[in-house]
Amino acid sequence: MSKKTIGYISILQLFMAVIAYFAFAYHFETDPVIMRILAKTDATATLLRLCIYIVPGINLINCMFGIIFSSKGLLFFVMLLEILAGDLTMNYAGKNDFVYILGIIMIVMAVLDLLCLLLYKPKKKQK
Repeated sequence: MSKKTIGYISILQLFMAVIAYFAFAYHFETDPVIMRILAKTDATATLLRLCIYIVPGINLINCMFGIIFSSKGLLFFVMLLEILAGDLTMNYAGKNDFVYILGIIMIVMAVLDLLCLLLYKPKKKQK
C-alpha cells in the first residue's frame, strides 16, 4: 500500500462529498421518518439538520487532507471523523437504502485509508 492509493481514495471521496450532499438534500425532503424527526426541536433534530452540511464537509476535508498532507496523525484523525460521519449517515438513513449504502461506502473507504496509512512505509533515500 502506498501514498498513491490514499490519493486515489481521496479523489473518490471528493465525488462522494458531491453525491452525499445531493442525496441528503433529496432524502430530507422526501423521507417521512426524517420529516417527523425534523419537526421537533431537540438535539437529534438539530444534529440531523446539520448533517446535510457535516457529512459532505467531512468527506471534503478528508479528501483534501488525503491529497495535500502527509502527516500520519492528522490523516488518522480525519479518517476517524469519516468513520463517525458514515455511522451518522447509517443511523439517519430512515427508509432510504441509498443513504444507508452511502454510509457503508464511507466507512469502507475510511477503513481502507486507515489500512493504507498504517501499512505505508516511506522509501529510504539512497546515497
